[in-house]
Amino acid sequence: MICSRKLNRRIVIETPTSTRDTTGSVIPIWSTFATIWASKQHKTSREFYAAQKVNSEITDLFVIRYLPGVTTKMRASYDGKYYDILGADDPDGGRREIQLLCKAVD
Repeated sequence: MICSRKLNRRIVIETPTSTRDTTGSVIPIWSTFATIWASKQHKTSREFYAAQKVNSEITDLFVIRYLPGVTTKMRASYDGKYYDILGADDPDGGRREIQLLCKAVD
């Protein structure tokens, strides 16, 4: 339940949009959907070797107050890092909170 969590992290949820450059080409961009308070819980981190380099993968859980319209096509930004939203779940269906399972993007 959200009342037992500290919402002490400011995150930005962004949605993909597009614009056109001066030549008329479509350019994908990210636009702010919401700037909100969240709690953050570190879930997993690992390092792996791929493409001839060591890569890291960090998965965190952000919990926010219920916000309609948040989808897995969006991303979150926190503390200078971008996170792909892997899941946006209203755990009890009560429209009180959304749990965002996110993976940090390098």
